[in-house]
Amino acid sequence: MAQKLFIVIPLLILMACEEKENVDPKVKIATPQRNAVLSKGEVVPIKALASDEDGSITEVTLYINGEEVGTSDQTTFIYWWNTADYEPDNYDIGALASDDEGANDAANISVLLGAAGGLNPDLEYDTLTDIEGNVYAAIEIGTQVWMAENLKVSQYPDGTPITEITDEDLWEGMGPDIQAFCWYDNQIDFRDTYGALYTWAAAMNGGLSSDTMGVQGVCPDGWHLPTDAEWKALEMHLGISEADADLFDWRGTDEGGQLKEEGFSKWNQPNAVANNSTGFTAVPGGFRSAMGIFYKMDENATFWTATADQESNSRAFYRGLSFSRGQVYRHSNNRQLGLSVRCVKDQ
Repeated sequence: MAQKLFIVIPLLILMACEEKENVDPKVKIATPQRNAVLSKGEVVPIKALASDEDGSITEVTLYINGEEVGTSDQTTFIYWWNTADYEPDNYDIGALASDDEGANDAANISVLLGAAGGLNPDLEYDTLTDIEGNVYAAIEIGTQVWMAENLKVSQYPDGTPITEITDEDLWEGMGPDIQAFCWYDNQIDFRDTYGALYTWAAAMNGGLSSDTMGVQGVCPDGWHLPTDAEWKALEMHLGISEADADLFDWRGTDEGGQLKEEGFSKWNQPNAVANNSTGFTAVPGGFRSAMGIFYKMDENATFWTATADQESNSRAFYRGLSFSRGQVYRHSNNRQLGLSVRCVKDQ
């Protein structure tokens, strides 16, 4: 009897005949980083990286707040974003990649664009020069003319050097009448942006306390360290009531915001209500404690007055501004602290 021949087609051969399913492309935004803080005026590279393991990328498109800003057929696409054309705000950056099968992939990040910082471009500034030839901007606010930058001189107007103390233990061992200065974190690189930090005795050049007229102290000729009363006059011009001006701690509403530099190039977020409408352009230079430790750069601006606290031989009045508040802080503190100095023009 004849045998029948059975032919078995392997399942694998049948599967090989089936059409392979397309793998979607992939895209990511390499720069800027998610939640990056940018400053208006920067030209920022938006870099998208696309790939497709079983085909080719046909198009990569970039978006800012949903608006198309550029397209490319390359897997690496860099778009140079000129932020000078945009207002400070939160922005969504998107990337869309397409492959040769019509499949897509998208990526999105958010960034914060802050104001450019620096002096108020809408105001007119004057200038002054110190004994070392450093030139500062000055701005008229009400009936006063204030420096619009922190003092950074290392000698008095007569050329006498101010003692620089870097050692933490030496700073801690000083008394309240020692005239000394330093740069924040003992880094001279902070000089041009944040100025120097002075003990009260150094800021006063050994002068006596005053609340009626300023003391020249470390300030250039024709300028003086403002009194507590002169600071109050500034604050009341900005909107603080006379009754509140005499209080301690945080006073007012947005007066500090009127004094602070805009944006986040120097101040930490949120830099509350900062608009620099006065042109004062306060920057967060931090301070040096009586123990010689540095604190609060990017967060606090602190300024000596020429007025000592009559209730304590070791304390003097100062002003403070914070990244998290729009008010102005008034209190007295240890004269041994290293604080910033802003001078006022003699009248």
